[in-house]
Amino acid sequence: MHMNKKAIALFVAIAIFAATLVSAFIVFSQPKRKTLIVPENYAMVSWALGNATAGDTVYVKSGTYNERSFSIDKPLSLIGEDKFNTILIGGVEGITGGGSTISVKTDNVTVSGFTIRSYDFKTPAWYFFGIYVGGDYCNITGNIIENCQSGIWNGDPPKNVSSGIILKNTISNNLEAGIELDDSPHNIMIAENIVASNFLGLAVISGDSFVISENTVVNNGGGAYFGASDSTIVGNNFTSNRNRDGVALNVAGSNNTFVYNYIADNVVGATFSGSAANDNMFYNNDFINNNENTKITFTVYNETWDNGSVGNYWSDYTAKYPSAEEIDNTGIWNTPYVIDANNTDFYPRVKRAVIVS
Repeated sequence: MHMNKKAIALFVAIAIFAATLVSAFIVFSQPKRKTLIVPENYAMVSWALGNATAGDTVYVKSGTYNERSFSIDKPLSLIGEDKFNTILIGGVEGITGGGSTISVKTDNVTVSGFTIRSYDFKTPAWYFFGIYVGGDYCNITGNIIENCQSGIWNGDPPKNVSSGIILKNTISNNLEAGIELDDSPHNIMIAENIVASNFLGLAVISGDSFVISENTVVNNGGGAYFGASDSTIVGNNFTSNRNRDGVALNVAGSNNTFVYNYIADNVVGATFSGSAANDNMFYNNDFINNNENTKITFTVYNETWDNGSVGNYWSDYTAKYPSAEEIDNTGIWNTPYVIDANNTDFYPRVKRAVIVS
């Protein structure tokens, strides 16, 4: 069958018009994302969260908001006007249970721009946690989290979460951990946070495929616990962390890479415990003025202390090996740094790898 030019043109026009109608229907049938402003639109943050729909933004203006809790059960963004002056306090007088100030119960949630605290209960056990993260692809960025049980956690029993970002938060003066993640979370980035003056700074108890980068973990009871595997720990500052065990880095996981970390003025620089604490690689790290640079609790542990050409800087090196010399201006000492029978840095650095201002 043959069609003349007019018929072809009409057919094409109808097809284009139909496609346009379909596209318009798709666009107009999608829910319109909106911004709910507190206190203009809703007096309470929890009311705004309850009335929001998927994809919305709840924008909270500066002020102090003390509510039972702030629960998020749909994908949205909770944004504060100013992290110093937009304060969310979870828990009210009369509660004796505990909970979380912000409770994220779904995927694809962003929380940014707040000071987050627990109500000041008379009993420490009643203190709320800061942010409970119970969803994947969540983004916790640019907050101050203080005076809670733990700052950021994934629950008890913990929720297995993945692909989250914890970035540029200041997490301090919490009763337990600054950040506490358990139950096999994976693909989590923890970067550029200040974690200070908590009972324990950073606790990654299990999981895999973390990137832990450029965090400042200082003046905590214990610096950090790593029970995860197949992760990269790079460019962090672990300084002046002193608890009853004297641990800055407590490594129980395997196949982790530690590089360009500054580990200084702790009771112990790095200690190894647990059945899985094997096959971790350390190079281009600085171990400086720790009471003990390393503490390996079982002789079966076999870690790697260089990458085949460069190892770590040890502040006690010249005291242990006073006759050592640099190899041909390479920046490497000619005598390996022996930790124990199964652990040796074969290429110890002459100079520091990391400059901390």
